Amino acid sequence: VVDRVRSGVLGGSRSTPLLESRRSTLEKKPWRDLPPLRGQVEAQFLANLYMGRSVAPYRLLESHLALIPWGKEAGQVLTAASAGRAGYPRLAAWLDQAEKLWREHGRSEMDLAERIDYNRALTSQMTGQALRVIYAASGTLPAAALLRDPAAVIEHKLYWAAGATEEEARYLEAILNSEAARLRVARLQSRGQWGARDFDKLMLSLPLPSFDPEADLHCRLAEAARQAEAI
Repeated sequence: VVDRVRSGVLGGSRSTPLLESRRSTLEKKPWRDLPPLRGQVEAQFLANLYMGRSVAPYRLLESHLALIPWGKEAGQVLTAASAGRAGYPRLAAWLDQAEKLWREHGRSEMDLAERIDYNRALTSQMTGQALRVIYAASGTLPAAALLRDPAAVIEHKLYWAAGATEEEARYLEAILNSEAARLRVARLQSRGQWGARDFDKLMLSLPLPSFDPEADLHCRLAEAARQAEAI
């Protein structure tokens, strides 16, 4: 996750903006004690990142700017070496810094590119899905919304599924946001000081019928979701 850094009177280059890695109070040692990464990177490697807190029922909230080293031509996560060979010197320089820090301070046996694409969680998103239903893995109440940005990336606190049509996606959105669905999984949720707190894959355990455009109930659910989005 990065922030744009304003540089100069004109604000810097659009094609290779100056970036700095975003800091968080949630960082753990040793990362919180290290200086942020800073440098210019080719703009094509920037994407909107959606996290668990980016979703409310029927509505997307704030996304974050992320540097995603995905090589479209290669169909895989780029390393400093492969980014350089592909003709992206700015990305290569950034990744070189990141890989050195990972080798020095990381505790995983995976290299940085493998960790970024752990279980192919990034690769599976890079197929340009024009419409996705996303819902938050954590929360007391369910929160699902539609994402229409095919270039956006979703982090691990959200689950997603591609929608074949707007009606199918809204049908699923309506079910995931419903009190009926929440009640079905409430007894299975992990609980904390403030009550139920996680949904994770519990919603996917429900016997959800596949969307049928000929079914009146399915169409009415999709229409209700459309109205909820508008409100």
